[in-house]
Amino acid sequence: MIEIRSFLRDETNELHRELDAIVGVFSNRAEYVRFLQGTFRHRAPVEAALLNADAARIASWQPRQLLPELETDLADLALPLPAAEPFHLSNDMASYLGAAYVLEGSALGARVLVKGVDALGFGSECGARYLSAQAGSLESWRAILVALDGLDRLAWEAAARAARAVFLHAIQAFTSEELSPA
Repeated sequence: MIEIRSFLRDETNELHRELDAIVGVFSNRAEYVRFLQGTFRHRAPVEAALLNADAARIASWQPRQLLPELETDLADLALPLPAAEPFHLSNDMASYLGAAYVLEGSALGARVLVKGVDALGFGSECGARYLSAQAGSLESWRAILVALDGLDRLAWEAAARAARAVFLHAIQAFTSEELSPA
């Protein structure tokens, strides 16, 4: 029997690979700046949508609020806050958890990326607070997986739609012409 985690991974695999290819790794400051800007453009509206969703009031999981760390990283590098496109989330538990699956799942990738910024001279005290905080714990990721396991099989497609929408939003945020090199 297939688990929802496997279902969501299969449903978002192509978009996930596309986003990973866009984000890449950081071999220089300009690439890291682009990552911070794209991440802000993506995370700010998605995090806000999750925090403001009616489902958040009854969910056993609450999104981690990592925007303060991200804003501080941008300030450390003397960068303005980039403009962000809104993100619209359907107001149901399946969509809420599907979006959270992607946002919190990015903590797994952060564990790899945080190693690369160290070589650029950034860390948890300056310039890489966001990645350090995101990579620091998988507790929220594990809680999302438990909550997803509680979804009825009929709700899986709604969760997958929301997860795909989050990936598409991220791809748009990272490919925006408004991102500027350092």
